[in-house]
Amino acid sequence: MKRFRFLTEVQAATIEPALNGKDILVQAKTGTGKTIGFLLPAIEKALRSPVRPKGTPILVLSPTRELAQQISTEAQTLLPQSDLRIITVTGGTRNPSTDLQKFLERDHDIVVATPGRLHDYFTGPRKTEAYEKFHGLQTLVLDEVDRLLDGGFARELDGVISMLPKTKRQNLFFSATISNNIKQVAKKYNDGSEYTFISTLKEDEMNVHQHVHQSYIITPFEKHIPTLLALLHLDSIKHPLPHVTTSTPSLSPGTTGPETLSKVMVFFPTARHVSFAMEVLSSESIKKSLPPLLEIHSRKSQSARTKAAEAFKNAKSAILLSSDVAARGIDFPGVTLVIQVGIPSSAEQYVHRLGRTARAGAKGQGIIILDPQEQPFHTTREMQKTTTISPYISSPSSHEAKELETYIQTYAQHVQNTLETVSANNPTVIGSAYVSFLGYYKGQARMMKWSSERLVEEANRYAKQVMGWTDALPPAISPKAVGMMGLKGVRGLNIMKPPRFEHEQSRGNRRQ
Repeated sequence: MKRFRFLTEVQAATIEPALNGKDILVQAKTGTGKTIGFLLPAIEKALRSPVRPKGTPILVLSPTRELAQQISTEAQTLLPQSDLRIITVTGGTRNPSTDLQKFLERDHDIVVATPGRLHDYFTGPRKTEAYEKFHGLQTLVLDEVDRLLDGGFARELDGVISMLPKTKRQNLFFSATISNNIKQVAKKYNDGSEYTFISTLKEDEMNVHQHVHQSYIITPFEKHIPTLLALLHLDSIKHPLPHVTTSTPSLSPGTTGPETLSKVMVFFPTARHVSFAMEVLSSESIKKSLPPLLEIHSRKSQSARTKAAEAFKNAKSAILLSSDVAARGIDFPGVTLVIQVGIPSSAEQYVHRLGRTARAGAKGQGIIILDPQEQPFHTTREMQKTTTISPYISSPSSHEAKELETYIQTYAQHVQNTLETVSANNPTVIGSAYVSFLGYYKGQARMMKWSSERLVEEANRYAKQVMGWTDALPPAISPKAVGMMGLKGVRGLNIMKPPRFEHEQSRGNRRQ
């Protein structure tokens, strides 16, 4: 077993009660070693059994594929010489039927799964075989409980837990935030019995690390990408390798940048926004001045996501463009800066994204770029309760302000040239991001005080001014998408007409 000289605060608070058989609900910050906090006691309990349990003694449920894979890797690291068998059960793989067969053909000591895929197993043609695998279940772990409940997994999670065999088991639940709903759910999943609540947060402590310097920049949507590029550039100057001297900023877009230890995660509202940003940043005139670029989001295959996550994890210097699939749980060492472009879905999500930096006691920085219409986000009661955030530029006349603006203007011209190419060669990526903008900001319309008509106006402006759309009409959107967004009858949309063949076929059907 892997040896540890010291326990983190979370591990010290949780391992002993878990080893004593208590059911626990733990509140902890991100990056505090909680994975070891539940793996060690669960594995110890399985190893102590005089007779090896039939089936699976340990089940860990995780909200994302990436976090599930990381937990499995951590378990394998803990027990490199052990004969304990570990399997990861997630969606997004190439051969789901082969995965199911591997799961069923032998017993596994540790199953790390996402609720959706395990629910598929429990409700599919071989459901009886699937849930019989857990007749020997000793320990159930729910990691990131708040996200399991908020991320659309509640139904699948309920289904999975209700179908687990009614054997006596220990429950270990971990969550970054604790609400009354989470406490009620924890009690429900604990068969109504009481559990031990453990919080490693001090009364006056925020969920965001105190040593993360947080700031915001208010600038129009059309300047978001140039501002992002300027910040990436400045971070590379701020974190050079020891043998590289960068006393004065000298880089200009289109030239190869210095060797650097800058490692940045950039979060966008949706997967389609990530794809669009990747299209722009990976253009020849821009990428030469940046560290290596990677992207990860839900539209990528699982193998592509895993490859990107591993590459970023192992890189000394890189930029990862991401949707919220990488906002929590995954441990990327050495992240110097987290940039959030546009408003997150909630203050809680802002915190979890920010938690990708300042891991394991290191210092970090977080910057959020907002349009003036998004400005109310950082003054909401939830944000003020959660964290402290200040303007990135304290004075418009300061040296820092002038330096930032110089880089923004320089990059803006390169971005404009790139947008012309993207619009001509890959209009689909713009169309997809446009529809994604409508869907995402429909959910933020109340906070931004946008009517449906205003939302469409802003989306159309975004397509032209931010993404370089040149057609007279905005990108097309399907009637189905319009209906799902509740935008039927709103002026300004370019609604797709059904293909001629389908139209004629439907007329023919009516004549029969």
